[in-house]
Amino acid sequence: MAEIFNLPEIGEGVVEGEIVEWFVAPGDQVKPDQPLASVMTDKATVEIPSDFSGTITRLAGEVGFVVSVGELLVEFGSKAEIAQAPQAPQTTGEANARKSQSSSLVELPLPEIGEGVVEGEIVAWVVAPGDVVAVDQVVVTVLTDKATVEITSPAAGTVLEINGAVGELVSIGTVIMKLQSSEGGISAAGTAAETVAAPAVAAVPAASAVALPADMDNPSLSAFGTPLATPSVRRLARLAGIDLTRVVGTGPKHRITRADLEGAQAAPQTQPKPAAPAPQSIAIKAGEDEHREKIRGMRKAIHASMTRSKSVVPHFTYVDEIEMDALVTLRGWLKDEAAEQGVKLNYLPFIAKAVVLAIKKFPILNCSVDDTTSEIVYKHRANIGIATASSDGLIVPVVKNADAKSVLQLAREISEITDRARNRKASMDDLSGGTFTITSLGRLGGLLATPIINYPEVGILGIHNLQDRAVVREGQIVVRKMMNLSLSCDHRVVDGDVAASFVQEIKSYLEKPGKMLMVMT
Repeated sequence: MAEIFNLPEIGEGVVEGEIVEWFVAPGDQVKPDQPLASVMTDKATVEIPSDFSGTITRLAGEVGFVVSVGELLVEFGSKAEIAQAPQAPQTTGEANARKSQSSSLVELPLPEIGEGVVEGEIVAWVVAPGDVVAVDQVVVTVLTDKATVEITSPAAGTVLEINGAVGELVSIGTVIMKLQSSEGGISAAGTAAETVAAPAVAAVPAASAVALPADMDNPSLSAFGTPLATPSVRRLARLAGIDLTRVVGTGPKHRITRADLEGAQAAPQTQPKPAAPAPQSIAIKAGEDEHREKIRGMRKAIHASMTRSKSVVPHFTYVDEIEMDALVTLRGWLKDEAAEQGVKLNYLPFIAKAVVLAIKKFPILNCSVDDTTSEIVYKHRANIGIATASSDGLIVPVVKNADAKSVLQLAREISEITDRARNRKASMDDLSGGTFTITSLGRLGGLLATPIINYPEVGILGIHNLQDRAVVREGQIVVRKMMNLSLSCDHRVVDGDVAASFVQEIKSYLEKPGKMLMVMT
């Protein structure tokens, strides 16, 4: 009797993994907890141990094969069954090609797509009933309260049914698509898959892929700007510093391959022209007294998140002003050295550093509230969210383990994650796990605001405009560079004196920034 061992869940938000190395082969005898394979995801390379003991009769595929979570990784059986076992697909991770099963109905439930995410809004269907799809082909885009994600097909075949209209909220686990998987499957490189219409663009050689004209669409991007590439290719691109949005893939359906990365490395790097901000005007028809638009997309997620925060959390806000002259001077000394290391040094990383140092003294500000169990959850690491304005609305990418990073490291990482967020390239990992949030409008920050807490966190710090003001020092009116900070807190767990003391601690580091060098991190 054959025993099936499927690829287990191997990380938050991970939906697939690429086989990097097999430790077993058909005919091998294995025991429980014996490593079977090394699998690479978007986040890490992990070894998968066996849950069974027995004889291996079949492997999912060769090195490079991409396996979805919940799909067959290894089959166990008797030695007599090895000869009858179907051959593993002879393909690479660029296309999970042929399936050996006979024709069958395949259902696609909305998968778990992030920590705490229970539902998603259908943003766009990429397929329709009757379409032929390949394994890993994007079929639908879904918006959660954290990010916009693309859901791919778990099998090759013909779409029979799609469930969920654009704008509809769908719960995790609800079947959103059914397809008929045909015998032998359909390769992403095979003729059946090629019947799916490809973008009508001119072919661009891989060697010049990073030099695309700014006004030319890249066929290797999804409708939402995500590069089509396997986890290993994404990892190699990150290590090589290659922007995959500027690479045109030569794989099936313009999927980016390792060979394309080699061509990209040999090509001159050019920076795309920055896109002009979208106009905010609304077309008004003659004779109309009002105009209505459905709340949807990212705005709908923001709408729900802010409503929940203000409905559940009793906010209060504490405000103080900071004299920034010493920090302005320090930043002036350091910005050229930072620039030599490729980092643009502004005031935000200094403020983030002051926040994480203050959190060490006031850990209640680095908590969340579990309303289902009436518990305060103390976080052992400070993961600082940076509220970022994008064309879709306000999103909050997160700097992980900020308490263990230097000001320069914080500056680099804040720049990277906020750029990804503005350009719709932030991953679920980028947008989850925050423990405290900082929000800043830079020069538009004004004098005072009362930020809304990023629930279920208990505090958010607002940064306001830095400007010259007349202040009194030792009985004299002098001009100083001043900035206001406003801290909003959850009054259920943070008392007023704690909030005030927390801001005073931040103030002490910003007004005397040399103090930051004297604190153990």
